[in-house]
Amino acid sequence: MFNKENHISICVPTFNRNRMLERLIRSLALQETEDLFSFSIVVIDNAPGGPAQKVVERLRKELGLEIAYGMEPVQTIPAARNHGLRLAHGKYIGILDDDEFAPRHWLVTLYRAIQTFEVEGALGPVNPFFEKEPPVWLVKSQFCERKIYQTGTILQWDQTRTGNVLIKREVFDQNNLWFDENYKTGGSDREFFKQAMKLGCRFVAVEEAPVYETVPPERWTKKYYLKRALVNGFNSYKNIKGQGNKFTAVIDPLKSIGALMAYALAFPIYLFVGTHMIMRVLEKGGHHMSHLLAMLGIELVKKRNF
Repeated sequence: MFNKENHISICVPTFNRNRMLERLIRSLALQETEDLFSFSIVVIDNAPGGPAQKVVERLRKELGLEIAYGMEPVQTIPAARNHGLRLAHGKYIGILDDDEFAPRHWLVTLYRAIQTFEVEGALGPVNPFFEKEPPVWLVKSQFCERKIYQTGTILQWDQTRTGNVLIKREVFDQNNLWFDENYKTGGSDREFFKQAMKLGCRFVAVEEAPVYETVPPERWTKKYYLKRALVNGFNSYKNIKGQGNKFTAVIDPLKSIGALMAYALAFPIYLFVGTHMIMRVLEKGGHHMSHLLAMLGIELVKKRNF
């Protein structure tokens, strides 16, 4: 039954991940609604040539789902998200990544949380999923783990992301909020939440509504996590730029300089501990180095193709 009053549009940007996209859509087809809402899916293809279109058309027929499809030529995360918002027609907007999949209770749990806590949106955890056993150093490093917040926690902007979220559509429409397309390699999600919170919007953590992120072998390399650190370090500076006073402007670079010095001193010790600790030091050091270089306008990784 189509519940127009409480319809949810689930937006999924995708980029050359047809197999994982299919897994996600199949998991969404099994979502429980408890007759509280209806939902549809919006797939935004961010890859040249639209490789996901045939997958969407096949699953639309097979599963009987309402799936809108659009192609976004600007190959950045915020551009794809904004394209999804333009195609969505629901009273609520869900956003997932194409490498994730959701348990049956995912959507209804987020929906109930918004009503229970009387907030503008709800965010669930993202847990790693390995199709086969990954390297020991990767598991020990916890690079694939994200902090989980207790249900009911009202989140701060730096605790947010769009890998698992349900938001009232009015947050976008009434406040004319979009994802900032100047954040080409990442960080536009946190910038969105920061601006929404300034306007009084509140977002709650929901521990019982996880999704699972597939971690394929191409993300089992040391190079991947070092590049990710450089991207995140640059974008973390963009997120805080202009937010503090002069005192903050002095303290922020000092923190990164201090951290780099501490990691440099500790590095020889960690050589005897194991690969996972060596990688943790290099990853954190790369983050702070990139953060400092961002203050000088230097961006080491200008395109996120990983």
